[in-house]
Amino acid sequence: MEVLEPVFGLPSKWVGPELRSMAEAMGATVIDRSSVITTHLAEVAREHAPELLSRQDVKTLVDLVRSTDSAVVEDLMAAGVSLAETQQVLMSLLAEQVPIRDLSRILEVISERSRLTRDTELLVEAVRQSLGPAICASNARNGHLAVITLDPLIEQGLLGSLQRNETGSFLALDPDTASRVGQAIMSQLRSAEQLGHEPVLVCAPSLRPAMRSFLARTIPHMPVLSYEELADHLTIDALGSVTLEASHV
Repeated sequence: MEVLEPVFGLPSKWVGPELRSMAEAMGATVIDRSSVITTHLAEVAREHAPELLSRQDVKTLVDLVRSTDSAVVEDLMAAGVSLAETQQVLMSLLAEQVPIRDLSRILEVISERSRLTRDTELLVEAVRQSLGPAICASNARNGHLAVITLDPLIEQGLLGSLQRNETGSFLALDPDTASRVGQAIMSQLRSAEQLGHEPVLVCAPSLRPAMRSFLARTIPHMPVLSYEELADHLTIDALGSVTLEASHV
């Protein structure tokens, strides 16, 4: 029976156990039912991780850090950072599938930067820069990070369109320009994927949050990193720049 594999969107077929050997002999990748279900459940959990992270979960995580690195939690409390604020930062990281295993470092950055700002977006960006090597590693393949950038003229135009509201920064683009920019990024992404790459889009730090929001609906699986997050221990493979027919945005 032909199906569309729901996690990766690949064409697949269900075959009976008696046909496994034949399928493998034909070069097919055969995965047993339990592994398929486990993979799908893990993907669903990863996709909905921000929604699954409750306030109580955050308290439990903070208490775990307290047991091994009490100074970090004491600094966090001294800075007056609430569990709700910490939860918002962690949820934002999980929404972009950023690993939060190094919770001590995350809390340390939150406590330090919260003395300057309580803006969640700015706190998240500070944490991301601190976790840059881990973020890059999670998107790298065999020590190589495939990167797509924005043409400098386009990037400057997008920076000029930046605006903020109560939910964060966003790109104030007219529908035609937004469509052209989105299509240009999609074209670069498809070209890279056809060559077997899984690229990330890299842009200026101040543009990154709005760029991620801009792509969230149309290309949700494409990571957006800032130049400040790039790690020195990886080889950066520059696959090209996003350009438009016109020279301005």
